[in-house]
Amino acid sequence: MSVQPVPPTFVGRKQWEAEAWKLVRKVFERHGWKIAPLGMDRSLILPEAEELVMTAFNPPTVVMLVCVPDAIAVHEPTRQSWLVELKSTNRETFSLRARDFAALLMWDALLTVTHLPTGVVYACRVENLPPPKAVVLPQRDYPLSLWDEGGLAVLEHQFPEVAVRTGITVVAGSKAPFAVWELESLERLEAYLR
Repeated sequence: MSVQPVPPTFVGRKQWEAEAWKLVRKVFERHGWKIAPLGMDRSLILPEAEELVMTAFNPPTVVMLVCVPDAIAVHEPTRQSWLVELKSTNRETFSLRARDFAALLMWDALLTVTHLPTGVVYACRVENLPPPKAVVLPQRDYPLSLWDEGGLAVLEHQFPEVAVRTGITVVAGSKAPFAVWELESLERLEAYLR
C-alpha cells in the first residue's frame, strides 16, 4: 500500500498561510500587540460528540465549533483584544466560505487578508464587511450540508442586495457556497491596531 501525497492545492494553501502568518504577526508586533495561534480545530471535538455536531438543527451556531478563528491578539496597554482569522490571496479579491463567514460573524472576529504579491495586510471586522462582489453556489451533484445551508442563509440575510449566482463550475475546493470580496474594500490592518 503506497502513501498518497497531499494534494498540491493544500500544500500550496499551507505555504500561503505560513507566509501570511509571518506578515500578520509582524504588523501586530510592530504596533505593540502580542499575537499567538489558537491551535483549535475540528480534531479537538470528541468522537462521541461528532455525530451530534454533524446533525445539529442549528448549524450556524454549531459551526462555531469547527470554524474557529486562527489566532488571538492582545494589546495590554489599551486592554484590547481580537480573535483573528487569517486569509491570503494572490489576487485583487478574496473569498470566504459561507459557513466560515457565519461562524466568524458569531465569533466577532477580525478578518485579515494578506495580499502575498505586495505583502500588504488588509483587515475588517467580519460584521463590518461590505457587500461582496458575488455570492456563489457552485454546481454540485449532492445537496448542501446543514452547515452550508445555514451559512448561505446567513450570507443572504446579511447581504440581501447581492444575488446568489448558481450553477457555476468550480474546479478546486469543497464546492461549498462562498462569497468574493474586492481587497480594495478593506482598510490596512494598521487601522485596527491604534
